[in-house]
Amino acid sequence: MLRPFAIAWIELKRFGADRGAVAFGIALPIALFALMYGVFGQGASFSATASVVDLDGGPVAAELIDRLSAFDGLGVEILTEAEADQALDRSHILTAVFIPAGFSESLEAGEPASVLFKRRGSGGDTGQIVSQIVHGVAQDIAAEFEIRELVRSRLEGSGVPEAQIVATVGDLMEQAGVASAIAVESRAVGVEEDALDRLIPGVLTMFLMFAATISAASIIVERNAGTLERLLTTRLSVNQLFAGKFLASVGRAMVQALILLSLAFAILRVGDAATFARVVAFSLLIAAAVSSLGLVVAGMARTQEQATWGSVFLTMTLTVFSGTFISVGETGVLAFLSRLTLNKYAIDAIGDMLTGSGGLAGQGPEAAILGGIAVVGFVVARVAFRTA
Repeated sequence: MLRPFAIAWIELKRFGADRGAVAFGIALPIALFALMYGVFGQGASFSATASVVDLDGGPVAAELIDRLSAFDGLGVEILTEAEADQALDRSHILTAVFIPAGFSESLEAGEPASVLFKRRGSGGDTGQIVSQIVHGVAQDIAAEFEIRELVRSRLEGSGVPEAQIVATVGDLMEQAGVASAIAVESRAVGVEEDALDRLIPGVLTMFLMFAATISAASIIVERNAGTLERLLTTRLSVNQLFAGKFLASVGRAMVQALILLSLAFAILRVGDAATFARVVAFSLLIAAAVSSLGLVVAGMARTQEQATWGSVFLTMTLTVFSGTFISVGETGVLAFLSRLTLNKYAIDAIGDMLTGSGGLAGQGPEAAILGGIAVVGFVVARVAFRTA
């Protein structure tokens, strides 16, 4: 009863000792993950530095600098006037913000004040964005002083202390900034809401396919060398030998799945521990389905080259027509062809679990289809399995 598991364990140890197989089966998924992390892990957040020259030195200028420093993704670099002019001349910076002398005094007196922007050419895209940010923050500060002056003029002679006016206006402005009356909603049109939610299942399924189907070539090598036939001279039966090869293929695929999923969940933070467990459990079903297909290829191929090319052809065909990395929609020829591949059901199920829209129990139809493929493929592969 335990002999198939012993065969599978020996196969996995051989896999670990084969540097080429390890490089393809483990190093390649890690390298691909590193590429995914470089593209998606850093996000698309804005990051820039505002070069500021403070010629005023007053409290309002200091408040403007503090608010710019607190702006998400914006850093502040304080320069002297000479340093800023020299950096602009040498194109070390493309935009500099000058807070002129008297800036604080003018705003505190209820008079208009200005901020000067010096640019090298157009200032570049980043420089123009920084200028708009500085302009917006300065306008907010100016609006506070303007409102404070209007309230002071309306309450003149009422005996309300100046400190109370300043504190009340500041509190109301802060509340208005936090609780905006307008909510802004962004919707992606023509693209996936989160590319990782589709890319991770696609990459996982593709590598499980490669791991399971490429192992078909090793069976051809053992058959041609007479290894399989000699094993039958022991107490092993053909069924036990076949079951051991199937379990070995599933185990090899799961090694790759665990590596790729562990990296994705740990670094990209695509889900919690419960989601990780659900995805790993479902990956076991995918590994069984693709392993049965790999054994079908091994049973039909006559040479190692036929097994290798048959595996690559099967993997790439299912990957392309299933819409592995891009959505093919629900209607049309590509949508119809995708329903004929196991990749679609694997990707849909794992994608639902990653987005939180469905748990493991909610993947009944997909699990049934993949389970059916695993059973039918297992039976067909056993019929086609030959030891000599």
